[in-house]
Amino acid sequence: MNSRELSLWLFSSWHFVRPAGSRGGSVSMTDGVTYPAGSLAPGSSPADWASNGVSAVASQEPAPRLDASPLFKAHPGRLRRYFRLAVELSLDEARRLALSAQGFGHRRATPRMGDVTKIASRVLAVQIDSINVLVRSHYLPAYSRLGAYPMATIDRLAYERRELFEGWTHATCLLPVRLYPLLRHRMTALRDASPWTPGRTTPASDHIQTVYEAVAEHGPLTAGELPGARERRGKWWGWSDGKLAIEYLLACGLVAVAGRRNFERLYDLTERVLPQEALDAPAPGPEQAQKELLCLSARALGVATADQLGGYLGLHSPRALVRGPDGKRPKRLWPGLLRELVEDGRLASLRVEGWTENGYALPDARIPKSMDERALLSPFDSFMRGPARVCCGFTQHLAQQLYVPAERRVFGYYVLPFLLGDTLVGRCDLKADRQRNVLMVRGAFVEDGQEPTRVASELAAELRFMQAWLELASIEVADRGELAPLLRRSL
Repeated sequence: MNSRELSLWLFSSWHFVRPAGSRGGSVSMTDGVTYPAGSLAPGSSPADWASNGVSAVASQEPAPRLDASPLFKAHPGRLRRYFRLAVELSLDEARRLALSAQGFGHRRATPRMGDVTKIASRVLAVQIDSINVLVRSHYLPAYSRLGAYPMATIDRLAYERRELFEGWTHATCLLPVRLYPLLRHRMTALRDASPWTPGRTTPASDHIQTVYEAVAEHGPLTAGELPGARERRGKWWGWSDGKLAIEYLLACGLVAVAGRRNFERLYDLTERVLPQEALDAPAPGPEQAQKELLCLSARALGVATADQLGGYLGLHSPRALVRGPDGKRPKRLWPGLLRELVEDGRLASLRVEGWTENGYALPDARIPKSMDERALLSPFDSFMRGPARVCCGFTQHLAQQLYVPAERRVFGYYVLPFLLGDTLVGRCDLKADRQRNVLMVRGAFVEDGQEPTRVASELAAELRFMQAWLELASIEVADRGELAPLLRRSL
């Protein structure tokens, strides 16, 4: 059977259904399988659709069951691919699905530790960054989603309760400890590629052994307390030999981050930091681990392109592709694994309005009917690493604001996107001046197509909320940006 014949058979025997009133959700059909709303539903009838809140937009005759056809056994993979590609989302649906998956829509009057834990579990990767012009970035995602929560909660979850750990995905992040077994194949590959293991030294690895023994005997230690701490090499962040050695040990999983002192990492042996159940859990091989990471990324993103799925938990990262003995990096596994997940029905391949490539989502993903949010987001927020661009048309190049001279910055330095309703409507450059006890708005901008007066009024309210959370006495608005005069009047 060629592609044309297969297409004709599908169009003649399957029903295209869309959510009634363009609403989302999932649909349970007569074959006992739950299909996403808007999908092709084999073996269903108009009565089935009506009872599940969907309406037929093609033939009104009952379609034959997919599994009753001999073509199913002959071409199961191809049929599943055609089936999944028949699902289509509007851009509004995709945006609401992404926001919901990212933990928005759950703001609390008095957020508790359990609420913060749920957000960390939803988002999966909370990026840590050294910039402290407003507040450390890893404290902002929970605030953006829940409201004013006790900032110390994040540190307690990571460094006291050990429910989060510091690991590398696309960058250094706080991750739920349940992800640790899924990342161990990277650590094992790095150890196998190196001639050094604890207790076995070569002339080139003596220093790594010395650092490991120092941590074992005296840990937790900062990089500055390690042997070789003052011997700097090269230009790579000015790292010393001791820092290079301890970061290698961290990447191998032989040490872990036990805490932070004035934001400086404290390193200790992994078995003295992570819960024993995380260390004892079976560690899947590369293929199975990456499949699980792709599915977890799909749950966290809601709907995403292939590239976004691969990048969310670091499958793009060079650290996930450890060089072999020949010095070459292995071929990336995840693109082929993504195709397998679609064929196996664990992920659905979707068409999304306005996207130039397919999106991917979990088959049981549920789309909220509405989303009414108001939040300022960290520049490093996980929503900004993918959904913001494809769902909101919002781009923000961090390298063009954080790592260039002031005169070359377009919107400012620490620029926070402003979420209102179900889309990003503006952005503002913020700084907490602790000496003067002032929240400084150094620039305020409105996105194209948004109503400036409404955005200014809502942004003013959100800035007052942030001012109270940061315990600052006042707000000061500079002249930069077309929204600044309106914002100043609203405050």
